[in-house]
Amino acid sequence: MKKRLLIISILLVILPFLTGCWDQRLLKNGRLVFSSSFDLLDDETIRSTAIIRDFKNGTPTNTMVQGEGKTIRETRMVMDRKISGAFEPSKNRIFLLGEELAKKDIYKFLDIFYRDPNSSISSKLAVVEGSGEEILSKLSEKNVLISEFMIELLTSAESATGVPKQNLQTVCTLMFDEGKDFALPLIKLKDGEVILSGTGIFHKHSLSGTLTFKESSLFLIMNNQKAKIARFVSKIEKDKPLNVDNYITYNVSESKSKLKIISDAPDNIQVGIDVDMEVSIVEFPQDKLTDKKKLKKLNEEISKKLTEDAEGMIEKIQLANSDLFGIGRELMAFHPQIWEKVNWDEAYPEITIVPSIKVDIIGHGIIN
Repeated sequence: MKKRLLIISILLVILPFLTGCWDQRLLKNGRLVFSSSFDLLDDETIRSTAIIRDFKNGTPTNTMVQGEGKTIRETRMVMDRKISGAFEPSKNRIFLLGEELAKKDIYKFLDIFYRDPNSSISSKLAVVEGSGEEILSKLSEKNVLISEFMIELLTSAESATGVPKQNLQTVCTLMFDEGKDFALPLIKLKDGEVILSGTGIFHKHSLSGTLTFKESSLFLIMNNQKAKIARFVSKIEKDKPLNVDNYITYNVSESKSKLKIISDAPDNIQVGIDVDMEVSIVEFPQDKLTDKKKLKKLNEEISKKLTEDAEGMIEKIQLANSDLFGIGRELMAFHPQIWEKVNWDEAYPEITIVPSIKVDIIGHGIIN
C-alpha cells in the first residue's frame, strides 16, 4: 500500500512538467468533399470540381463547387473562398482525371496528395473520356448520390475482373517502378449515363492508350489478377439459324498464368505468356456438352479465340508502350546484364510477346 502511494505521489509531481502537443481539426467546422475531378483547360490552367456533402432536413444532398488555378492547391484555395466553412478534402473517396490532364505527367498533379498528411491515399482513381467535370455535374444517378454511385460502379467492376483495383497509394508505387506500367479504370458519359468503358493504360506517368472492358478482363487474367468473378463470351461457330447459337458464355473458375523469357538477346527479346483456365459454361443453347468430341472441339475453339484476343490486346499495349505485364521488371530481376544494355522505352514496343491460352471446360451448369 505504501509503495502504491509513493508511485502515485511521484506521478503527481512529474505530470505537470511533462510536455505534449495538441492539434485538432473539427469536421463539424468543415465542408466535406466526397469526390473530385481535375481537368486541364490549357497548358497553364487546371479546373477542379468537387462534390460537397450537405444535409437538408436530414437528407443528404450534393453541392458542386469549382475552382481554376495553376496548381491543384491553388484551385482548392479558390474553392475555399466560394463556400461557407473550411474546404475539407480529407474524406475524398474518388478522384477523376480528365483525359487531357491524364495524357500529361499525372504525378505532377497528384503530388499534393502525397505531401499532405490529411490526404486520403486510399481514394480510388479513374480516367474520364472527355472531362471529369461532365461526370460530376451529373449530381445524381437514379436517386443515388454520385459519389456513392461512382464508388459502387468501380467496386462492382473490380469484383468482376473488369478493371484493375487501384488507389492513390498503389499507383504511387508503380509510377516509380522502371520495369512496370499501370492501368486505371476508364469512365465516360454516354447518352446522359455514366458508364465504365474499359481501362486507360499508362506509359510511365502518362495516359498512352485504352483497352476495352473485355480486353481489360483478359489482361487481368493473364496477369494473375482474377477477382471473384470473370466471365467471357466467345464466338465459336458461324452461319447458325439463330445468332445466339454462334456464341458461348462461360465463367473462369480457376486460372494460372506464367510469364517466361524465351530469348534474352538484346536485339531479339522474346517473351511467352502461358495461361491455363478452368471454365464453367453458363450459356450455350446448342448443348450436347456430354459428347466428348463436342467438348474437345469447344475447348479448342475457345482456346483459339482467347489466344487471338490476347494477341490483339498485346498489340495495343505495345503500341501504347505500356509494359503492363512487368516484363522490364522480369529482366531487371533475372537478366540484369541484358537490362543494362537495352533502352527499354525504345525496345519494348518491338519485342515479341507470344500468348498461349488453354481452356478446360469443367462445368456444364445444372443441365445434364
